[in-house]
Amino acid sequence: MDSLPAHGTETPKADLASTHRLPTVSAADALEELRIDRTRFISTGLDALDQNLGGVTAGAADAVSCPRGIQKGQVVEVWGPPGSGKTAFGIQVAASALRNGGKVVWVDAFRSVCGTRILEIMEDADEGGDESNRKQLDSLLHFTCPSLAHFIALLCRPTASCIPEAASLLVVHSLSALLSQSFPRVQEARNGPKGARRLQVLQTIISSLQKLAATRDMAVVVLSQCATRMQPERGATLVPSINAGVWEHGIATRLVTFRDWIFKDGAASGAHSIAVQKLNGKSRRGRIGPTFCFDVQATGLVPIEYDDNQPSITLSSTPLPKRKLGETDFEIADSEDEDYGWENEDETEMPPNPVSNLHKHIPHLRSKRGLD
Repeated sequence: MDSLPAHGTETPKADLASTHRLPTVSAADALEELRIDRTRFISTGLDALDQNLGGVTAGAADAVSCPRGIQKGQVVEVWGPPGSGKTAFGIQVAASALRNGGKVVWVDAFRSVCGTRILEIMEDADEGGDESNRKQLDSLLHFTCPSLAHFIALLCRPTASCIPEAASLLVVHSLSALLSQSFPRVQEARNGPKGARRLQVLQTIISSLQKLAATRDMAVVVLSQCATRMQPERGATLVPSINAGVWEHGIATRLVTFRDWIFKDGAASGAHSIAVQKLNGKSRRGRIGPTFCFDVQATGLVPIEYDDNQPSITLSSTPLPKRKLGETDFEIADSEDEDYGWENEDETEMPPNPVSNLHKHIPHLRSKRGLD
């Protein structure tokens, strides 16, 4: 019986191509592949804002080919005061998602979304005709939640009829209104059992939104109001209405809308503005990113060009030191040497002096008493 030497032959190596192992992909390559996938982004209608959200530098050579907009799989919050353009921004993003062939779920608290506005936006950007636009509008699912309990039930147990698998966008309109209705913001409620309950509810909501965004590969846009907070040495400051720590950690991108004055052709005019406060988990503490101005029209958001070379006021948390009167140009007039003619007018209007009247009647009193 022939026997093989112990070290005479080599055992053939396993053929890696014939195995069932997946090819190894580095994290950088995976992120780059996700970055160039145009289907993972939803346009906001503002090209400059889309470039900023997509991480594209303004003026770059590949700015046209790179995908831009709100990224799927993330929770995006848009907050601001009333009338600053939050609802118009959400409608614009919903129309962009419908034009891309996806389904959109719109959940509001008190007001119903106007489907006519979405149809007008789609007709302006699509040349397919009214029939194709109305078919795309059929992919819009709208729900109204009268209470916070209805909204939580919709998130925790999403069905195929409520949030379909093909949905690419979920817009939550005025979530802060539902929270304020269920948990009024009073000092006793913040430190009491209701304050702890509010944090638990916020944790449940943000966890459910993150789970929907990740498992369904959809973008979640939350439209929220603002609140006023008194800060030391700064006074009243506008802050997001939902400003708990558990909520901020779950938000990947945060945008703020406001109204401001812009300069164009040497003249000042009011316009809607939107800025980035947090992008892909990285927040800009104490400041905001680039500001993009737009106008709200019946056909959607229209960007506005303005002169950004005008000087602006720098907001600082450090109060300015008070100056002494001698260091200023103010001058207090000396009224002693000034004669405005008021003295003569006052004498005619003043009643007679009672002492002088008394002296007039003294001779009469003396003769009556026999003192003369």
